[in-house]
Amino acid sequence: MGGDMSVTHVIWGLLALAALLLVGLALRAERRRFAARGKAGAWLWVRLASLPIGLLAAAAVWLPARAVSGPEALAAFYLLMFSLGPLVYFGLHWLAGRMATPALSAGESASIGGSGLLVVILPALLASMASPWVHQLGLGAQQAQRSLAAETPLAHRILERRRFLLPDIGEVLTEHWQAPPGVKVERIEWELGGQYLQTGDSTGSILCRDGEDFHVFRLAAEPAPRWRMYWRDAADSLHRSDWTSAPAQATTQAATLTPVWTQDGFAFPVRIPRNFVTVERRWATGKVLQSNALDGQTLPAPTDTCLPSAYRNRDSESVLTSVAIRMWLAGAQRIGLASFSRPSE
Repeated sequence: MGGDMSVTHVIWGLLALAALLLVGLALRAERRRFAARGKAGAWLWVRLASLPIGLLAAAAVWLPARAVSGPEALAAFYLLMFSLGPLVYFGLHWLAGRMATPALSAGESASIGGSGLLVVILPALLASMASPWVHQLGLGAQQAQRSLAAETPLAHRILERRRFLLPDIGEVLTEHWQAPPGVKVERIEWELGGQYLQTGDSTGSILCRDGEDFHVFRLAAEPAPRWRMYWRDAADSLHRSDWTSAPAQATTQAATLTPVWTQDGFAFPVRIPRNFVTVERRWATGKVLQSNALDGQTLPAPTDTCLPSAYRNRDSESVLTSVAIRMWLAGAQRIGLASFSRPSE
């Protein structure tokens, strides 16, 4: 999330600055070699020509490859990249060297072209090799930052707690945590087996996120979960809040959870993690397809992991005939499946 990403951005920024410094030193050393031969001006001319030459060489590879259709396109791209591309690239460097004053030899022009390639390729290779290390450094820095977070009571308000009954699953409890203005959640963790693990953005989580609000959808028979949230206030100060969800209360009758059907979809009375929900679609041809609710659709932002409160079928040629909620029943060691069919008209 926002604060987590800033740490790695700083690390990559420092590495990019170091790379630019090294490239500058390499180009300076190269210029000095040519200046010692009285060819500093010619070197600058060819070096400046390297950018348009590189673009022309890329076009010489890309445009013919695009003209090839089917699986042969990739083969054509690689063939051109190692044949016509280098020929155009180094050939144009040779031509630029001959046009310079004083003229450069073929070897001198090729060395300028080769160093230009290294300036592009070598940093990219080093960045790829450094990526796992940067990731680990970023995680370490984030953990160190979180360890200094001030312990604070939860800023979110538990807006609503409800009890529902689901066929084949049993009783479920729901909660809505409403964020006050100015609060930005960086990370939320769920205690499992004595360890706090990040949740709210993964398959199987009983928590889903709606911006800075969160919704819990859990089995009443399971122990009340313990949570840990890292969040920032309006002044950008980092806080940590630990708490345990309220246990099930049998003071009110649990309602039956059923969807409200619409012409092109349905709506549940509470927000549910989208990975819990599957839908069935039927086509006039007789084709039937069961899939996750958002399969084939553009996924919402990472800060929206709940099923849309009003779900709509985006395929106008099919009819949404049923919806199901699936949950892992730890006590029974199986998947529970609560299925709801569209009423016949």
